[in-house]
Amino acid sequence: MRSDALIDSEILIAWGANRDGMIQWSSPAWRRFTGVSLAQQIRHRWQTHVHPEDESAFENDGRNTLHARKFRLRHHDGTFHFVLGYRHSSLDQTGSVTGHHAACFEIVAATAPMQEAETPLQDLARDSSIEFDQPIKFDHQAIRELFDHDQQSLLEVAQLFDKTCEESLTFLASGFGTFNQQALFATAHRLKGAVANMNAPQVLESCQQLETAIRENKIAEAQRISQNVIRSVAQLRDLVQKEFQS
Repeated sequence: MRSDALIDSEILIAWGANRDGMIQWSSPAWRRFTGVSLAQQIRHRWQTHVHPEDESAFENDGRNTLHARKFRLRHHDGTFHFVLGYRHSSLDQTGSVTGHHAACFEIVAATAPMQEAETPLQDLARDSSIEFDQPIKFDHQAIRELFDHDQQSLLEVAQLFDKTCEESLTFLASGFGTFNQQALFATAHRLKGAVANMNAPQVLESCQQLETAIRENKIAEAQRISQNVIRSVAQLRDLVQKEFQS
């Protein structure tokens, strides 16, 4: 059941392994992250992709809980990136381990200096001149199912999203005043990743437009799009808080 829910995920970095840790299946997101192809994965153990200092943290995990934890996973560039997720062991009727599976989100590190916004985020979020064709929404049910409705894991995912939004939106609200293309692009990219984790395609599209405009150095267009992004992400942030933190 768990592998069926995760195996096609474009968002969650997910994998399943046999009792010895050899990877049997992986999500497209895992293959993009690690750079390991579908044909190559059967020669890999999941433990080799986890930072050695973090592997021991899983020893007491996995049999009766899906609580999310922060750990480091090997990226295709050879470095370790922080992710938030869980590993779970499958047991037979005798209590013996028959396999493992895991799922996590990448935690994109902040690279942009955070500044105090000249325009309050609340005012930008309420700007009635910015209209949307449809109400902002995200697939919270899919996220609940992926984490087996575990409230602690959902709370930690929501807290990570909330922190990323707070830092990114604060910078976007003021970042065009002292234009720094690299910092703005890093912020837009980080925010796009956080929104993708929430299964919110409408908001994700606006984040992608912002990232593209900044990359192409279209400053006026990027600044205009950033107002859409700030308002839509602020609304999404409220929805996530209500769903997972209340």
